[in-house]
Amino acid sequence: MNAPTTKRLMAAIAAAVVLAVMPAAAHHSHAMFDGSKVTELTGTITAVRYSNPHVYLQVRVTERDGAPVNPPQVWAVEMSTVQNMSQRGLTVTTMPFGAAVTVKVNPLFSGQPSGNYTNMVSINGVKNTSTDEDWKPAAQ
Repeated sequence: MNAPTTKRLMAAIAAAVVLAVMPAAAHHSHAMFDGSKVTELTGTITAVRYSNPHVYLQVRVTERDGAPVNPPQVWAVEMSTVQNMSQRGLTVTTMPFGAAVTVKVNPLFSGQPSGNYTNMVSINGVKNTSTDEDWKPAAQ
């Protein structure tokens, strides 16, 4: 190979390596969440951030695992990417501010009021009717 071809080949290989490594480096671990526990939270959506890298809900929780929470707690719920949540049927319009929700999360090991979303149970009284944990609202 001549020198210009070798340089172009090396540049292409370097670019491929950088692109292959970037997504892995950009994502964080879920090690702070206790995957062995599932907590069910019921309350009201007080904020939604529907953008990447993760969709976030803020929920004013009035019930945890079927027991009243008094005073209510504000929980941060980390969800998946916008694309994944959209594919599951959870969009900005399905999760509006003020909606009554029940969501299941893996809580933080630290005990702080935050968790990693595992399943949406209901939104405004509409229950998740799917068996594969994707949100599929009941027909209206």
